[in-house]
Order: sequence, then structure tokens, then C-alpha cells
Amino acid sequence: MSKEIRNPKFEIRNHLMPPYSSPIAQSPLVDMHHRCGAHVERRDGWLMAVKYPDEPGTIGNALVDLAHRPTIEINGPDVATRLSALCGADVPVRQIRSADEWHAYRLTPGRAIVFGKIPRQVSDALDVTGGWVSLALWGPDAERLLNKITAVDLRERTLPVGGCCQGPIFGVNTLFGRFARRFELHVCYDSAEFLWEVLMDAGAEFHLKPAGIDYAARHFV
Repeated sequence: MSKEIRNPKFEIRNHLMPPYSSPIAQSPLVDMHHRCGAHVERRDGWLMAVKYPDEPGTIGNALVDLAHRPTIEINGPDVATRLSALCGADVPVRQIRSADEWHAYRLTPGRAIVFGKIPRQVSDALDVTGGWVSLALWGPDAERLLNKITAVDLRERTLPVGGCCQGPIFGVNTLFGRFARRFELHVCYDSAEFLWEVLMDAGAEFHLKPAGIDYAARHFV
């Protein structure tokens, strides 16, 4: 990423929630979630938007903040070996290997990023949790919506389910991952609120609605 990585673990706003004995990490979108009426809770040491008052149904379009997910970066000439230890096999470039709680993106021969809770430690991996913010765009119109705001070719024949690529959205370097019925968009911490607003504006014609992580738990596979 081109911008400086900031860690939200050091950006505590205790006025939003009752005081706790340990630090609370938070997404850069927490203040916005509060303003928009979301129910925010502390879970696993993070403040998260768990539910919005008017979330879409199972066939609607939703946008979810997944910034709380642990994130590691694997770099170097032995990325294939370390990915094989985690995934059971190497992950080809521009593809994603997924398990129940994590997704491993292979960006280049010498670089991979893993989002989510992994079952074992990866040697010499860099913890970049908080440096990336992940947004999930769910629904039948996700690709059409993204085509309004990026020139990246996201057609399924170019970026199939289980594929990943990088490109700009209004100048914001974005890592795209395609899954069944959703895209995941990963950007640097400082660009998250801008991207959220761009997506919500572009999604108005598709009745895009914000949703919480409980919605994601029910619908994402």
C-alpha cells in the first residue's frame, strides 16, 4: 500500500463506550457507525458495528465493515513454503485459498496477505492488523455497483470466484477479492471512510444498505 499504516489499537475514544480496564481497538468507521444508528459492541477487544436498524434481506445488497479481522502479511522467496504449511498446498498468484475463518490472498510470487483467524502461526509473518480495512460488498448487484466506480475488469471470466487483483477506486489502491455473492475490498486505514461513502453513494440506485457483522455471520460463506 502506498499510504502510511496506522494502528487503531492506539486510537482509543473512551467517550464512545464505558471505560474498560484494557485498551479497545476500533475500525476508523466506528464514529460513522454511531452517527448512522448502528448498534456497536465490544467483541474480542474491538468496537464493532454488529447491527444496523434497517438491514437488507437475503436478496438485498449490503455493505459490512470487517476491519476487526486479524491480518498478516507474508513476504519473501519462501512464501510458497509458508503458504503450503498453512493451507495444505501452495496458492497460485491472483487466487484466494479460504477456510472457515480466514482467506489467504496470493498477490505476487513473493507476497501474500491472510485475513482472519488462522489455526496456527506462520513463521516470520508480519502482523498488519489495523493497517488494512476490509469492507464486504454483498448482493446480486455488487459487480454492477463496482463497475460504476472503477475501471478494473471485474467480470467473472476475468476475476472468477476465488480470485483477487489490485487496482484503484477513485485513486484509492484497493485489493479486490471475489467470493460467492460478494466482493471483499481491502484498503489502507486512512482511506476506509472515503471508500465507504463512495460505495454507499454509488449503491443508492441498487438500494445498498449498511449492515453489521452479525449480518455477515448469517449470510457469508
